[in-house]
Amino acid sequence: MPNELLSVIQKKQAIERGLSHYMNGTALERVLNYWEQEYGDQPSFVLNRFLSEICNTDELRFYRKEMLKKVLSEMSAVEKQVLLEIKPKPEPEELISIAIADACLALVDAVMLTVIATDLDDFNDEVKKQLQMMGLAIETSVKINDAAFIDVLPLTLYAQVITIIYECYCEFYGPAKADQVYARAKMEIKSKYPDVDLHQLL
Repeated sequence: MPNELLSVIQKKQAIERGLSHYMNGTALERVLNYWEQEYGDQPSFVLNRFLSEICNTDELRFYRKEMLKKVLSEMSAVEKQVLLEIKPKPEPEELISIAIADACLALVDAVMLTVIATDLDDFNDEVKKQLQMMGLAIETSVKINDAAFIDVLPLTLYAQVITIIYECYCEFYGPAKADQVYARAKMEIKSKYPDVDLHQLL
């Protein structure tokens, strides 16, 4: 990972945590001060040279490889933390796809609210059966209006899924009712998600 991610203080703290298993007190303090003076502004790969210099007893030399692993592991943990903190905000494209996913879920939900309670399980099963025939791996316990269901779908399949739900709705309640329900759901989505291009869903 790029060394510039960490400040001298962060690197020093990581080295302190890594070495504290092998030395403590004034010995550790002396070693850390030496590192700061001689190596503080140098890249992480010089750690090996630094450890060679401070491992001046047989016992420390014996543990040198372990010490290096431990210190690198501590540095890596700090670097990961820093990277998480500076993680970039979602790109506009990502935000658009989130909005489309939300709109898709809201549309499916609006249609599902009109399915008669006694038909719900059969309707869910029928839609999932059709989706499986399309080659989609659908978890049996997931309902089609669950967020978890939409999350696993690629954006390119939203329209196909909505069409399959429409076809199943036609089978259950007839095309006239299906058209009516879909027209109303479409109006709701349009007002709730004005920035979403409904052509991507319908």
